[in-house]
Amino acid sequence: MPPVTLRDVARHAGVSHQTVSNVLNGHPHVLATTRDRVLAAILALDYHPHQAAKALREARVTTLCCTFCGHDPENIDDPYRNLVQSAFIAEAQGHGYSVTTAFIGEDGDLAPLRQRFLQRQFGGTVLVGTTLTSAQLRTIQGWSLPTVLFDHALPDTVSISADYAAGMAALVQRHVATGRRHLALIIPVADPGSTSVERREAFLQACAQHGVQGRLVDGDWSYASGYRAMQALWAGDHPPDAVLGGNDRMGTGALRAAHDLGLAVPADVGISGFDDFQFAQFTTPALTTVRIPHGDMARHAVRALITVLGGGTPPSRVVPLSLTVRESA
Repeated sequence: MPPVTLRDVARHAGVSHQTVSNVLNGHPHVLATTRDRVLAAILALDYHPHQAAKALREARVTTLCCTFCGHDPENIDDPYRNLVQSAFIAEAQGHGYSVTTAFIGEDGDLAPLRQRFLQRQFGGTVLVGTTLTSAQLRTIQGWSLPTVLFDHALPDTVSISADYAAGMAALVQRHVATGRRHLALIIPVADPGSTSVERREAFLQACAQHGVQGRLVDGDWSYASGYRAMQALWAGDHPPDAVLGGNDRMGTGALRAAHDLGLAVPADVGISGFDDFQFAQFTTPALTTVRIPHGDMARHAVRALITVLGGGTPPSRVVPLSLTVRESA
Protein backbone atom coordinates (compact mmCIF):
# COMPACT_ATOMS: atom_id res chain seq x y z
CA MET A 1 0.00 0.00 0.00
CA PRO A 2 1.54 3.35 -1.05
CA PRO A 3 2.25 5.86 1.71
CA VAL A 4 -0.29 8.57 2.42
CA THR A 5 0.69 11.86 0.80
CA LEU A 6 -0.03 15.48 1.57
CA ARG A 7 -2.44 15.59 -1.39
CA ASP A 8 -4.33 12.60 0.06
CA VAL A 9 -4.82 14.59 3.25
CA ALA A 10 -5.99 17.61 1.23
CA ARG A 11 -8.61 15.53 -0.60
CA HIS A 12 -9.84 13.94 2.64
CA ALA A 13 -10.15 17.35 4.32
CA GLY A 14 -11.65 19.05 1.25
CA VAL A 15 -8.94 21.71 1.08
CA SER A 16 -5.99 22.53 -1.14
CA HIS A 17 -2.59 20.93 -0.60
CA GLN A 18 -1.23 24.41 0.14
CA THR A 19 -3.72 24.74 3.01
CA VAL A 20 -2.46 21.44 4.45
CA SER A 21 1.09 22.75 4.15
CA ASN A 22 0.08 25.99 5.89
CA VAL A 23 -1.43 24.02 8.77
CA LEU A 24 1.70 21.89 9.18
CA ASN A 25 3.90 24.99 9.14
CA GLY A 26 1.79 26.87 11.68
CA HIS A 27 0.57 29.59 9.33
CA PRO A 28 -1.26 32.14 11.51
CA HIS A 29 -4.03 32.98 9.03
CA VAL A 30 -5.62 29.51 8.70
CA LEU A 31 -9.14 29.41 10.12
CA ALA A 32 -9.46 27.33 13.28
CA THR A 33 -12.22 25.20 11.75
CA THR A 34 -10.05 24.52 8.69
CA ARG A 35 -7.04 23.67 10.83
CA ASP A 36 -9.09 21.23 12.89
CA ARG A 37 -10.42 19.56 9.74
CA VAL A 38 -6.90 19.13 8.36
CA LEU A 39 -5.57 17.74 11.64
CA ALA A 40 -8.50 15.31 11.81
CA ALA A 41 -7.67 14.14 8.28
CA ILE A 42 -4.01 13.66 9.23
CA LEU A 43 -5.02 11.50 12.18
CA ALA A 44 -7.65 9.56 10.22
CA LEU A 45 -5.23 8.72 7.40
CA ASP A 46 -2.25 8.21 9.73
CA TYR A 47 -0.22 10.65 7.67
CA HIS A 48 3.39 11.09 8.77
CA PRO A 49 4.58 14.52 7.64
CA HIS A 50 8.31 13.86 7.99
CA GLN A 51 9.37 17.04 6.25
CA ALA A 52 7.12 19.12 8.48
CA ALA A 53 8.52 17.38 11.55
CA LYS A 54 12.02 18.08 10.28
CA ALA A 55 11.13 21.74 9.94
CA LEU A 56 9.81 21.73 13.50
CA ARG A 57 13.08 20.30 14.77
CA GLU A 58 15.12 22.84 12.87
CA ALA A 59 12.99 25.76 14.04
CA ARG A 60 13.73 27.35 17.40
CA VAL A 61 12.03 25.10 19.93
CA THR A 62 10.84 27.05 22.94
CA THR A 63 8.53 24.52 24.62
CA LEU A 64 9.20 21.01 25.91
CA CYS A 65 6.54 18.50 26.89
CA CYS A 66 6.46 16.28 29.96
CA THR A 67 4.22 13.36 28.95
CA PHE A 68 2.96 11.08 31.72
CA CYS A 69 2.16 7.57 30.49
CA GLY A 70 -0.54 5.64 32.34
CA HIS A 71 -1.05 8.39 34.92
CA ASP A 72 -4.40 9.86 35.89
CA PRO A 73 -4.31 13.63 35.18
CA GLU A 74 -6.76 14.21 38.05
CA ASN A 75 -4.52 12.51 40.63
CA ILE A 76 -2.85 15.71 41.78
CA ASP A 77 -1.82 14.17 45.12
CA ASP A 78 0.71 11.79 43.54
CA PRO A 79 4.11 12.80 45.01
CA TYR A 80 5.96 11.02 42.18
CA ARG A 81 4.23 13.06 39.49
CA ASN A 82 4.52 16.32 41.42
CA LEU A 83 8.24 15.90 42.15
CA VAL A 84 9.13 14.89 38.59
CA GLN A 85 7.05 17.64 37.02
CA SER A 86 8.43 20.40 39.26
CA ALA A 87 12.04 19.32 38.67
CA PHE A 88 11.39 19.10 34.93
CA ILE A 89 9.96 22.64 34.85
CA ALA A 90 12.77 24.13 36.94
CA GLU A 91 15.49 22.57 34.77
CA ALA A 92 13.80 23.49 31.49
CA GLN A 93 13.30 27.10 32.55
CA GLY A 94 16.94 27.28 33.52
CA HIS A 95 17.79 26.52 29.90
CA GLY A 96 15.29 29.02 28.48
CA TYR A 97 12.42 26.62 27.71
CA SER A 98 8.82 26.61 28.82
CA VAL A 99 7.01 23.38 29.66
CA THR A 100 3.65 21.87 28.81
CA THR A 101 2.22 18.64 30.23
CA ALA A 102 0.44 15.83 28.40
CA PHE A 103 -1.01 12.45 29.38
CA ILE A 104 -1.28 9.09 27.66
CA GLY A 105 -4.07 7.33 29.51
CA GLU A 106 -4.50 3.67 30.30
CA ASP A 107 -6.35 3.30 26.98
CA GLY A 108 -3.05 4.06 25.20
CA ASP A 109 -4.61 6.63 22.85
CA LEU A 110 -1.75 8.56 21.23
CA ALA A 111 -3.88 10.81 19.01
CA PRO A 112 -4.12 13.78 21.43
CA LEU A 113 -0.32 13.86 21.86
CA ARG A 114 0.24 13.69 18.12
CA GLN A 115 -2.29 16.43 17.42
CA ARG A 116 -0.59 18.76 19.91
CA PHE A 117 2.79 18.04 18.29
CA LEU A 118 1.39 18.79 14.84
CA GLN A 119 -0.05 22.03 16.21
CA ARG A 120 3.51 22.97 17.21
CA GLN A 121 2.64 23.20 20.89
CA PHE A 122 6.03 21.63 21.73
CA GLY A 123 9.15 20.46 19.97
CA GLY A 124 10.16 17.39 21.98
CA THR A 125 8.97 15.30 24.91
CA VAL A 126 10.14 13.29 27.88
CA LEU A 127 7.92 10.21 28.20
CA VAL A 128 7.43 9.54 31.92
CA GLY A 129 6.27 6.16 33.20
CA THR A 130 6.77 2.45 32.79
CA THR A 131 3.60 1.46 30.93
CA LEU A 132 4.74 2.70 27.50
CA THR A 133 5.07 -0.26 25.13
CA SER A 134 7.65 -0.79 22.40
CA ALA A 135 4.88 -0.55 19.81
CA GLN A 136 3.70 2.82 21.18
CA LEU A 137 7.26 4.11 21.20
CA ARG A 138 7.80 3.07 17.58
CA THR A 139 4.60 4.90 16.63
CA ILE A 140 5.75 8.08 18.38
CA GLN A 141 9.19 7.84 16.81
CA GLY A 142 7.45 7.51 13.43
CA TRP A 143 6.21 11.07 13.86
CA SER A 144 9.84 12.24 14.07
CA LEU A 145 9.07 13.53 17.55
CA PRO A 146 12.29 13.94 19.57
CA THR A 147 11.88 11.83 22.71
CA VAL A 148 13.65 10.76 25.88
CA LEU A 149 12.34 8.02 28.18
CA PHE A 150 12.14 8.63 31.92
CA ASP A 151 12.01 5.82 34.49
CA HIS A 152 11.90 3.30 31.66
CA ALA A 153 14.36 1.85 29.15
CA LEU A 154 13.62 0.50 25.67
CA PRO A 155 16.03 -0.35 22.83
CA ASP A 156 17.29 2.39 20.49
CA THR A 157 16.01 5.25 22.64
CA VAL A 158 17.75 7.63 25.02
CA SER A 159 16.56 6.78 28.52
CA ILE A 160 17.04 7.84 32.14
CA SER A 161 16.19 4.95 34.47
CA ALA A 162 17.09 3.69 37.93
CA ASP A 163 18.71 0.51 39.25
CA TYR A 164 15.59 -0.80 40.98
CA ALA A 165 16.95 -4.34 41.22
CA ALA A 166 19.99 -3.27 43.23
CA GLY A 167 17.83 -1.04 45.45
CA MET A 168 15.44 -3.87 46.28
CA ALA A 169 18.32 -6.28 46.91
CA ALA A 170 19.81 -3.82 49.42
CA LEU A 171 16.46 -3.49 51.19
CA VAL A 172 16.04 -7.26 51.51
CA GLN A 173 19.61 -7.48 52.81
CA ARG A 174 18.74 -4.91 55.49
CA HIS A 175 15.74 -6.90 56.72
CA VAL A 176 17.71 -10.15 56.73
CA ALA A 177 20.56 -8.48 58.64
CA THR A 178 18.08 -7.54 61.40
CA GLY A 179 17.01 -11.17 61.77
CA ARG A 180 13.93 -11.30 59.54
CA ARG A 181 13.16 -14.59 57.83
CA HIS A 182 9.59 -14.23 56.51
CA LEU A 183 9.30 -11.25 54.16
CA ALA A 184 6.27 -9.93 52.26
CA LEU A 185 6.36 -7.33 49.48
CA ILE A 186 3.23 -5.22 48.86
CA ILE A 187 3.19 -4.38 45.15
CA PRO A 188 0.85 -4.58 42.13
CA VAL A 189 1.45 -8.24 41.35
CA ALA A 190 0.10 -8.12 37.78
CA ASP A 191 1.47 -4.69 36.79
CA PRO A 192 3.49 -5.11 33.55
CA GLY A 193 5.36 -1.83 34.09
CA SER A 194 9.13 -2.25 34.11
CA THR A 195 9.70 -0.87 37.61
CA SER A 196 7.09 -3.22 39.08
CA VAL A 197 8.62 -6.19 37.30
CA GLU A 198 12.15 -5.25 38.38
CA ARG A 199 11.16 -4.80 42.02
CA ARG A 200 9.14 -8.05 42.17
CA GLU A 201 11.83 -10.15 40.51
CA ALA A 202 14.66 -8.62 42.54
CA PHE A 203 12.74 -9.19 45.79
CA LEU A 204 12.09 -12.87 45.08
CA GLN A 205 15.63 -13.42 43.85
CA ALA A 206 17.18 -11.75 46.90
CA CYS A 207 15.00 -13.77 49.27
CA ALA A 208 16.07 -16.97 47.53
CA GLN A 209 19.73 -15.98 47.72
CA HIS A 210 19.46 -15.36 51.48
CA GLY A 211 17.46 -18.53 52.07
CA VAL A 212 14.46 -16.70 53.53
CA GLN A 213 10.77 -16.85 52.67
CA GLY A 214 9.45 -14.18 50.31
CA ARG A 215 5.88 -13.62 49.13
CA LEU A 216 4.05 -11.02 47.08
CA VAL A 217 0.89 -9.28 48.30
CA ASP A 218 -1.18 -7.21 45.90
CA GLY A 219 -1.35 -3.43 46.23
CA ASP A 220 -2.03 -0.51 43.89
CA TRP A 221 0.64 2.02 45.00
CA SER A 222 -1.81 3.81 47.34
CA TYR A 223 -1.72 4.33 51.11
CA ALA A 224 -5.03 2.48 51.42
CA SER A 225 -3.78 -0.60 49.60
CA GLY A 226 -0.77 -0.80 51.93
CA TYR A 227 -3.12 -0.58 54.90
CA ARG A 228 -5.42 -3.30 53.52
CA ALA A 229 -2.54 -5.61 52.64
CA MET A 230 -1.08 -5.33 56.14
CA GLN A 231 -4.47 -6.08 57.70
CA ALA A 232 -4.86 -9.11 55.43
CA LEU A 233 -1.40 -10.42 56.29
CA TRP A 234 -2.17 -10.34 60.01
CA ALA A 235 -5.53 -11.99 59.48
CA GLY A 236 -3.74 -14.99 57.94
CA ASP A 237 -2.18 -17.97 59.65
CA HIS A 238 1.47 -17.11 59.02
CA PRO A 239 2.12 -13.35 59.31
CA PRO A 240 5.56 -12.18 58.13
CA ASP A 241 8.20 -10.58 60.32
CA ALA A 242 9.05 -7.97 57.66
CA VAL A 243 6.75 -6.07 55.28
CA LEU A 244 8.19 -4.13 52.37
CA GLY A 245 6.06 -1.51 50.67
CA GLY A 246 6.69 -1.35 46.93
CA ASN A 247 6.63 2.42 47.40
CA ASP A 248 6.57 4.79 50.36
CA ARG A 249 2.82 5.27 50.26
CA MET A 250 2.13 1.55 50.65
CA GLY A 251 4.83 1.31 53.31
CA THR A 252 3.19 4.17 55.20
CA GLY A 253 -0.21 2.50 54.90
CA ALA A 254 1.32 -0.67 56.35
CA LEU A 255 2.77 1.37 59.23
CA ARG A 256 -0.66 2.76 60.07
CA ALA A 257 -2.22 -0.70 59.97
CA ALA A 258 0.51 -2.02 62.27
CA HIS A 259 -0.36 0.72 64.76
CA ASP A 260 -4.06 -0.14 64.60
CA LEU A 261 -3.25 -3.82 65.05
CA GLY A 262 -1.28 -3.06 68.22
CA LEU A 263 2.05 -4.15 66.69
CA ALA A 264 5.36 -2.65 67.76
CA VAL A 265 7.55 -1.58 64.83
CA PRO A 266 10.24 -2.78 64.43
CA ALA A 267 10.13 -5.10 67.48
CA ASP A 268 7.21 -7.20 66.17
CA VAL A 269 7.60 -6.52 62.46
CA GLY A 270 10.00 -4.52 60.32
CA ILE A 271 8.39 -2.23 57.76
CA SER A 272 9.99 -0.35 54.87
CA GLY A 273 9.11 1.68 51.80
CA PHE A 274 10.70 2.51 48.46
CA ASP A 275 11.14 6.10 47.12
CA ASP A 276 12.31 8.21 50.09
CA PHE A 277 9.76 10.94 49.55
CA GLN A 278 9.98 13.72 52.11
CA PHE A 279 7.10 12.45 54.23
CA ALA A 280 8.94 9.16 54.93
CA GLN A 281 11.14 10.83 57.55
CA PHE A 282 8.10 12.15 59.44
CA THR A 283 6.16 8.90 59.94
CA THR A 284 6.13 7.23 63.37
CA PRO A 285 8.46 5.45 63.42
CA ALA A 286 10.43 7.08 60.59
CA LEU A 287 10.35 4.87 57.49
CA THR A 288 13.36 2.91 56.30
CA THR A 289 13.32 3.11 52.52
CA VAL A 290 15.31 3.21 49.28
CA ARG A 291 16.09 6.67 47.96
CA ILE A 292 15.28 7.27 44.29
CA PRO A 293 16.74 10.60 43.10
CA HIS A 294 13.68 11.53 41.02
CA GLY A 295 14.66 15.18 40.84
CA ASP A 296 18.16 14.43 39.56
CA MET A 297 16.72 11.97 37.05
CA ALA A 298 14.26 14.60 35.76
CA ARG A 299 17.06 17.11 35.34
CA HIS A 300 19.16 14.56 33.43
CA ALA A 301 16.15 13.87 31.19
CA VAL A 302 15.65 17.55 30.33
CA ARG A 303 19.32 18.00 29.47
CA ALA A 304 19.23 14.84 27.36
CA LEU A 305 16.16 16.06 25.44
CA ILE A 306 17.79 19.41 24.76
CA THR A 307 20.80 17.54 23.36
CA VAL A 308 18.52 15.43 21.14
CA LEU A 309 16.81 18.60 19.87
CA GLY A 310 20.24 19.92 18.96
CA GLY A 311 20.95 16.84 16.85
CA GLY A 312 23.05 14.99 19.39
CA THR A 313 22.74 11.50 20.86
CA PRO A 314 23.34 11.63 24.61
CA PRO A 315 24.08 8.40 26.47
CA SER A 316 21.37 6.62 28.39
CA ARG A 317 21.77 6.55 32.17
CA VAL A 318 20.93 4.00 34.85
CA VAL A 319 20.98 5.94 38.12
CA PRO A 320 22.15 4.13 41.29
CA LEU A 321 19.88 4.05 44.34
CA SER A 322 20.77 4.20 48.02
CA LEU A 323 19.35 2.65 51.19
CA THR A 324 18.06 5.08 53.83
CA VAL A 325 17.94 3.34 57.20
CA ARG A 326 15.59 4.86 59.77
CA GLU A 327 13.63 3.51 62.72
CA SER A 328 11.05 1.18 61.11
CA ALA A 329 13.47 -1.56 59.98
